Amino acid sequence: MMTVPPPAEVVFSRGLVRTLLTDQHPDLADREIAEPLEGFDMAMFRLGEDLAVRLPRHRGAAGSLESELRWVGALSDRWTFPTQRIVRSGVPGAGFPWCWAVTSWLPGELAADRPLAAPAAPEMGRALAEIHRPAPADAPFNSEQSVRLAEREPILRDALPRLPSSGAARGLTLDPDAVAALWNRALAVPDEAPRVWIHGDLHPFNVISRNGAFGGIIDWSDIARGDPAVDLGFLRLLFPAADMPAAHEAYGGVDEATAARALGIGLVKAALLATVPKETVADIGWRTLVELGVANRTAPGGPGGPGSGGPSRSPGTGC
Repeated sequence: MMTVPPPAEVVFSRGLVRTLLTDQHPDLADREIAEPLEGFDMAMFRLGEDLAVRLPRHRGAAGSLESELRWVGALSDRWTFPTQRIVRSGVPGAGFPWCWAVTSWLPGELAADRPLAAPAAPEMGRALAEIHRPAPADAPFNSEQSVRLAEREPILRDALPRLPSSGAARGLTLDPDAVAALWNRALAVPDEAPRVWIHGDLHPFNVISRNGAFGGIIDWSDIARGDPAVDLGFLRLLFPAADMPAAHEAYGGVDEATAARALGIGLVKAALLATVPKETVADIGWRTLVELGVANRTAPGGPGGPGSGGPSRSPGTGC
C-alpha cells in the first residue's frame, strides 16, 4: 500500500489543458483555467465557475478514469445527492497519452479541511443507500477495495508497528489489545453480503463540506463492485461514533455483521492514514483511531496508558 502519491508521469500546465480543450471542446477553451490541484491519481483544473478538467497523473490511474467514464454517467442519473458529474470526455492529444474528462464543479471545501457536522450524517447515509445498488458481474474489480475483509490484514499488520512513533508526537498511544479485539470481532462475522456498487474511496478529501453541511461526493475513479461495508467503514473517517446511528438509520438500517465489518475497514483505513507523512492526513487517521476506542491520550508525566510500548501482538484470529 502506497501512502504517498506516485510521481506524475506528465508535466501538467494550464497550457496543456487549454490546448486539449481547443482541439476537442473549443466551446470551453476560452474559460478561465485555475492552477492544478493534484491528488493521488488525478490532477484537476477548475474551469470557469462551474466545471473542472480531470486528468490521470500516471498510467495506473488511466484505467480508473476510463472505468469512471463508462459507468458513472449511467449510474448517476438516479442519484439525487450532489456529486461530480461528467460533462464531456476527452481522448489523448497534445502529447497527453490518456483519456480525460470535464466534470461539474461542486462548491464548498473538502471535508478534510471543514469537517462535516452531525446533521450531515443522515444525508451521507441516504447517499450511500442510493449508490449501493446491485452491481453486475462485469463491474470493475478494485484490487484494494473489492477484496474480502480478511485480505486487508497485511495492510493492518504493516501499519501497526509504525503507529507508536507517529502517535507519540500527538500525545497519543495505541492500545494493541483494543485493536486486536476490534479486528477479531470484525473477522468473526460472516462476509457474505451481496456485492453492490461502491464509491470505494470515500475519505474526507473526496467529500465536500459547505460550512459543515453535506455538499456532495467527488472522485469516482475507484468505483467498483464490493461489500457495502467498505463505504460504511469510510464513514468512520468522516464522523464521530456518536453520529453513526443517524447515518445507519438513514441508510435503511445496517445489520450487525455489516456494521462489524465496517468497523474493521474503518480501523484499517484509519491506521493507514495515521502513518501518512502529511499532518492533515495523519490527523484524520488518529482522530478516527481515538473514536474507534483503540487509541488514548498519553497520561501526563510519562508514556503511560494502554499500549504505550507499541503493539504487543498482531491482529487476526488467535491474537
